[in-house]
Amino acid sequence: MTMPDLSGLADWVVVFDLDDTLYQEDEYNHSGVIAVATEIRKLYGKNITEQLLAVRKRKGDIWGSACKLLSLPLSVKEAMLWMYRLHNPTIGLNKKVSHLVRAISASAQEVIILTDGRSITQRIKLSTLGLLKYPLYISEEHSSSKPEETRFKHIMEDFVAKYYVYIADNPAKDFIAPNSLGWKTVGVRGSAKNVHEQKIDGLTDKQMPDFWVDHFTEVVEFL
Repeated sequence: MTMPDLSGLADWVVVFDLDDTLYQEDEYNHSGVIAVATEIRKLYGKNITEQLLAVRKRKGDIWGSACKLLSLPLSVKEAMLWMYRLHNPTIGLNKKVSHLVRAISASAQEVIILTDGRSITQRIKLSTLGLLKYPLYISEEHSSSKPEETRFKHIMEDFVAKYYVYIADNPAKDFIAPNSLGWKTVGVRGSAKNVHEQKIDGLTDKQMPDFWVDHFTEVVEFL
């Protein structure tokens, strides 16, 4: 894959969202259900994988359904949920995405990942994706979630630069803070599999990115 000249990124701090931006979060969710179903089969001797996948497809209560199928009290679903959150996922970066992240990292002042979620869960994902080496700003570790400005301001304090850009997918919350701080913002259009819908009806200008791209690899056109 041929990359355009990215030498102009020397003065930029490039910040990426994680879920549904760098990889498809639906893959993680599917992986988690399979992982827990596998453990259930080991522990309880019952294979309820297909039933749980069917519940996931209709966006139902997966772990509550698992408890019912196993004739267990609903309190057990909390343990199943933690098994899901702590499983080692079968996810990966698209080759083009991986190549582009490495190319940007080699040219930009800094590449950073800012994501909402639990510290350990997000770090397990990042480790699996080979992204743990980058500076991370995870919501639980900073007691701050988007659209709050806290982590974006921390980045500006920790990595003083001429320009900043945030690349993410969810216009409901992702771009409010960086827009207010004068960052460039790029929205990556997803698919029907995105966990968060990208409906823009009723959203304000403050919520919208400066640019939309149809695929992550197109972000270089705006950097």
